[in-house]
Amino acid sequence: MTDIIENFETPDDELEEFPVKLPSGAVWTVLTPEEVSYLEERIERYLTENVFHNVSDHQDLDKMVVFELFIHRWSTWLSRGSDYYDDPIDTKALSSQISSYSAELRLLKKSLGVDKVSRDRQRGDDSTVTYLANLRERAKAFGIMRNEQAAKAIELFNQLNALIGFHDRCDEEERLEFHATEKDVLAWIREVAIPEYEAIDEKFKKTDQKYWVRQM
Repeated sequence: MTDIIENFETPDDELEEFPVKLPSGAVWTVLTPEEVSYLEERIERYLTENVFHNVSDHQDLDKMVVFELFIHRWSTWLSRGSDYYDDPIDTKALSSQISSYSAELRLLKKSLGVDKVSRDRQRGDDSTVTYLANLRERAKAFGIMRNEQAAKAIELFNQLNALIGFHDRCDEEERLEFHATEKDVLAWIREVAIPEYEAIDEKFKKTDQKYWVRQM
């Protein structure tokens, strides 16, 4: 923050200063309780609505909120027609400073990913949030498919168990009469059990999984 501090004059001793803790932990002094509220509100919102991990990000965030404070301060002076000391202001110079700092502020917001374009991109289809949400939905759909397979496997195994039990209890004549020979059991496995089980996976591939592949 040293480079910022050196660019600004120290306020008159007669005006009290108020310290505010910046995101990096550095302390910045402002000129009025209203500026304290403004700066603390900006800091809280930026830290609540965004995630910053890197130390340099917090230092850039320091600069960003301080720039916003200066723009807010100068805009207030322009609207008042005087500064906090009721001294006259140079309207042209302040307007130029606001324009210059606004341009720098836009660059800082873009670099930190808090400008509107970056926020819209983060909320869009390519964002991490959307990716994780889609991943959860796909995992849920895959889990449902697996549950259906498990239920069908239990159902078919019970049917197979019944068929084999019936086969074992019959003699050869009864097996032929009731279609319970080993050949009939194998035919049931090939023609009924396997197709019914595989139909679940085929349906999944043609619906949910096909849609996912099309999105990639």
